[in-house]
Amino acid sequence: MTAAVAEQTTTPSEEEILNRVRELQPVLAERARKTEQDGRVSAETTALIKAAGLHKLCLPARYGGFELGPTTWLKVGFEMGRACASTSWAVLVGNSCTWFATYWPLEVHDELWAESPDSTVCLSGIPTGKAVPVDGGYEISGSWGYSSNSDNSEWAVVSAVTSVNGEPSTTWFMVETKDLEIDQDSWQVSGLAGTGSKTLIRRDPLFVPHHRVVTVDDITAGKTPGQLAEDNAVARWNFSTLGGVILVAPLLGAAQGALDWFTETMRTKVKTSLKAGAGVPAAANPFIQAKVGEASAKIDAAMALLETGLKPHEAKVLAGEEISIAERVRLRRDVGFATRQAIEAVNLLMEGASASATSLQVPFQRFWRDVIAGTRHVTLDSDGIFAMSGQEQLGLPPIGPH
Repeated sequence: MTAAVAEQTTTPSEEEILNRVRELQPVLAERARKTEQDGRVSAETTALIKAAGLHKLCLPARYGGFELGPTTWLKVGFEMGRACASTSWAVLVGNSCTWFATYWPLEVHDELWAESPDSTVCLSGIPTGKAVPVDGGYEISGSWGYSSNSDNSEWAVVSAVTSVNGEPSTTWFMVETKDLEIDQDSWQVSGLAGTGSKTLIRRDPLFVPHHRVVTVDDITAGKTPGQLAEDNAVARWNFSTLGGVILVAPLLGAAQGALDWFTETMRTKVKTSLKAGAGVPAAANPFIQAKVGEASAKIDAAMALLETGLKPHEAKVLAGEEISIAERVRLRRDVGFATRQAIEAVNLLMEGASASATSLQVPFQRFWRDVIAGTRHVTLDSDGIFAMSGQEQLGLPPIGPH
């Protein structure tokens, strides 16, 4: 069945994929407020995403996936984020979880996708659970927070600390979401509320066989069964190096969405005055003009820097060439820079916006809140990333994920 699916699938070009995203933008934008209010991407929207194949960016080709790289992830997340940052975040993180799942043995790949190639995976990577070794595997229990898009996922990766050769090791377990409880009240936030990043719970011990278990140490060393498989191209991407691309793309898109709204609104807006007839067009205000110019430069600079670094990195990975620590750290630096530009751009625009921009009826305030919230993610800690980059350039061991 797997081979038949792969034979029937032709990988669309990057431009075709981006056109599919653009076709969905009006629907995603129209549903953005409802997505936020519901605290999740709806099943109906998820069906549209899957019909467009936008959940297949990182799916192995043998299951009908596209096996596309980080440059495409960036562009897809950006274009989708212009309409709805929460939906973009959920879709991009869902794709990254598919990518993450390729580190598991090929046996697990078949369990996930051979019969159901549209199955998606969610992730809660912090080892807050409990794992007890038993014959054939582990029994796990506990709770795991911040699992984005969990309502729309058939599988989940959860984590606990186990002992490997007498040393503690963060360990990840692949389980079916039907075996977990989703705490529907656990995601009450002011930004990216529609990502559905809820807490997963398992109260009674759940058995997980050994083949559904991998450790962070093996992933970092490139020694998981999936990474060692010759015909598993998706697992070549390094999660520590490139995971930030998945997260910053929707935020840059949201910053662009805020800029889109701001410029369109200011073209026709007249600044009000208590004096009759004293109103002036907002677009004539040099202060407003400067905000638009600077914000657009920040967004464009972030996208250009990321693409400039990602394209040669992508070519080297696909060619099987080794990526140096300096190259990995530089990409992390670029993600940190892009994160900083996204937040500075929306803050600039907020400074230039009027009170009407805070209305829940307009998208601007949601874009602003989504960017503020998203840049709080530990993977996008710009200060820590810049320090790591400086350490590497100064000849010191870089401290942090790279």
